Formats: sequence, C-alpha cells, structure tokens
Amino acid sequence: MNLRPDTFKYFCEALHQRTAIRLTDNKEYLVESRLGILAKQNGMRCVDDLVVRLRSPGSSSLWRDVVDAMTTNETSFFRDATPFAVLKEKVIPRLIGDGRKPRALNVWSAAAASGQEAYSVSILWNEICGNYPGWKMRILATDISNKMLERGKEATYSNLEVVRGLSRERLDSNFQSQHNRWVVNPAIRENVSFKYLNLINGWPTLPQMDIVFMRNVLVYFDMETRKQLLARLRKVLKPDGFLFLGGAESALTIDEGFEKLFESGSSCYQLKAENDE
Repeated sequence: MNLRPDTFKYFCEALHQRTAIRLTDNKEYLVESRLGILAKQNGMRCVDDLVVRLRSPGSSSLWRDVVDAMTTNETSFFRDATPFAVLKEKVIPRLIGDGRKPRALNVWSAAAASGQEAYSVSILWNEICGNYPGWKMRILATDISNKMLERGKEATYSNLEVVRGLSRERLDSNFQSQHNRWVVNPAIRENVSFKYLNLINGWPTLPQMDIVFMRNVLVYFDMETRKQLLARLRKVLKPDGFLFLGGAESALTIDEGFEKLFESGSSCYQLKAENDE
C-alpha cells in the first residue's frame, strides 16, 4: 500500500519539527522502506496506520523509534583520512603548544552515531599522548538516536565495521575479539562519554570545546537551521578551538564568523580573531 499524500505531508512536517531533517517530495519510498518494518513490529498493517498512531497522545516512545529509523547513521572508523591527519599533525600540537600548563582537551563528536568517530579520536590520542605528558583528552559523543548511543556505549562492532577504516595494527592494538565481534579496549573507552542531544533543541550546558567534529550533519538541514547551529557552535567553541565539517560542507557561505584552515581536504575551521560573539 502506497503512503497517502496527506499522511506523507504530515509526517514530513512533524519529522522536520522534531529533527530539522527536511524530506523532499520524492522521498515517499524512503519513509515506506524505513517505517514499514516498524509498523509491523507494532502490530499495524501499514505506515499510514503508524502515522495515525504518531498523531495520537502518548506517542513519545513510538516517535523515538521513528527518529531512530529515519536518521542516517552512516559512519566508519577514521572516516576520511585527512581530518584525522590534520588533527594529529596540526590541530593538537597547535592547541597544546610549548610551555603551556598541562590540562585536558575537550572534544565533541556531534551526531556521533554508533561511536566510531569518537573512538577513532581516542585511538589517535592514545597513539600520541606520550608526546604530551600531563595532558588528557575528554571526548563527548552525542546523537539524537538512543539506539545508536546504546551501541556506542557497548563499544562492540562486527567484522565488517572494523575493517572499514582500521588497519590490522590498530585493530589488534585497540580491540579484543569476542565471539566474532570486536570490543574496544578500556583504555580507549575511558576517554569517551555518550549523551543524548538533539542539535535543534536547547543544548544542555556543555564545556567549552577545543575541537568539534560536526561532519556530514549540515547537509541534512535547511539553510536557516545551518545558520542557527553554527551560531550556537560559536558560543561553545573556544577562541582558539577548531571545527571539523564534512568534505561537502562549508561554513564560509553560512557564517562569517569562521575561517577555513589548512588544506582543502581537511574541512577544518576556526573562529575569526575579530569575532566577538
């Protein structure tokens, strides 16, 4: 059964209100494919019935499952090599500098999905932290999907997931094999904490961040939402902090408070010195 036009229209508007994800008019197939199984799991005949339930009082729990189903969670370890090379070779050395009082680097992995990005940063830090005695790194991984957050906390990945982006050396050094699954070592996990956060709602109190990864997130939002997110990031990012966006994203056409750094493939930005906001 095809999704009724009025049902699709309502669902798109409601999803946008809750997540800022904008579905175009030709995405009925996407809604059908992602919500069809969820509808059957909840004893409904079709997605239309599911949307009727979503419009009823007491549907908060069902909405959480819908958001889990509709959010894109494509990720991998060390996804796109350049940002991590820049992080290691330029960003961390510049932040720490020479002769500065030892302290902790605060890193935020926004829209962290099942945690591969956050754990990649922790792995990289574990490899180089001996060069920076007295320093620690705290990594906050947030996402709108409770299902993905639970997976990140479990820190357990399939063979397919670990071969995407991890060398054999890194796999053997940072994971333990258990029943055809791979579990992140405690030394890597201890640097990472997971927390629910909907980027378009009010943010909880966050520490000032030295590094923010918000990669491949802005592409799912309309221009007004992108502007709002970058404006909020300016409040969270330290004056000398760094922002990493996805390769197909740019802050320059959205917010004049940022400037691009390093080679083009890094998609790394910093607040302009004259920005006082």
